[in-house]
Formats: sequence, structure tokens, C-alpha cells
Amino acid sequence: MITQIDETDFKIIFYEYYDTLYSGFYKKTQSDIVSQDLVQLTFIRFWKYRESFNPEISIEVQLFRKGKQCYIDWLRKEARNREMIDNLRYHQTIPMEELSIDLKDSLIHAINKLPEVRQKVFHLAYIDGCSHKEIASQLGISVRTVDTHIYKALKQLRKILAFIFILIHLQ
Repeated sequence: MITQIDETDFKIIFYEYYDTLYSGFYKKTQSDIVSQDLVQLTFIRFWKYRESFNPEISIEVQLFRKGKQCYIDWLRKEARNREMIDNLRYHQTIPMEELSIDLKDSLIHAINKLPEVRQKVFHLAYIDGCSHKEIASQLGISVRTVDTHIYKALKQLRKILAFIFILIHLQ
């Protein structure tokens, strides 16, 4: 019975449970990359909390609990990302300071792919919170043109962000 986990024990545990964890995550996510990431996070968390290892509970149970926590955290992150994309349909400011670094980077990258005027319109509307009338006045274009730019920006961003999220999961 193991009472403390050192590097040697950790290596043994890693090689013994890696495939089991991976296949469990793969069944849930259907993604090789996400499954590998979740396994890695599980082992990182297991190592990080090795001091709280309970010898009365099997290693497998404790490891799978860490895996379950990692999976739940991943689901929450995915839900926030999907909610963010869905919220682009409605005219409201995007709380950039509340976004994860990955999502913020993805959004900035996607916005930078828009044509210049569309970038300005989108930024004024969704980052600065300006009304369509204010944007039209600032840029010297009609409110109808602002509406068109916003419609096209959202349409284009949804495609770009969906593609970016697929790429992130395939890495």
C-alpha cells in the first residue's frame, strides 16, 4: 500500500492509467487533442495534490476524481465559450476583461480578419457599446450601412470563431 507518492510511484501510476483515462475522455469528447489535454491536466492535478493523497482510498478512485474535476472544468469553459459566441447575436458589449485568455485571443484574431470598416463598426458597437446612430455619426455613414456592417461582421465572426474553436480542439 502506497502512503506517499514520489516520482517513481507517479511514473508507475502514469503508465498504468494513462490509456484508461484517455479512452474515458475520448468517449465523452470525441476529440483526440482534448482527451490528451484532459489526461495531462488530470495527472498535473494529481501530482500537485499528492500531499493530500489518502492511502485508505485507492489510487484509481483518487485519480479518476481528479479526472472528473478536470472534465467538469473543461465543460464549464466550453459552455462559457459557446455562450460568448451565442451572445454575439445580440447588441451588447463584450466583457473583454471577463474572457479567458484563449477566448480573448481568438476573438481579437477573428476581429482582425474583418475588413477595416467592419472592424471599426464591430469594435464601436460591441466593445465600446455605441449605438448604431452614434457609430453612423462617428464614421460618416448611414445607420442602414452600420446595420449591414454589423450583420456581416457577426456572420463572418461566427464562422471564424467556430473554425478557431475547432482548430483549438484539434491541436
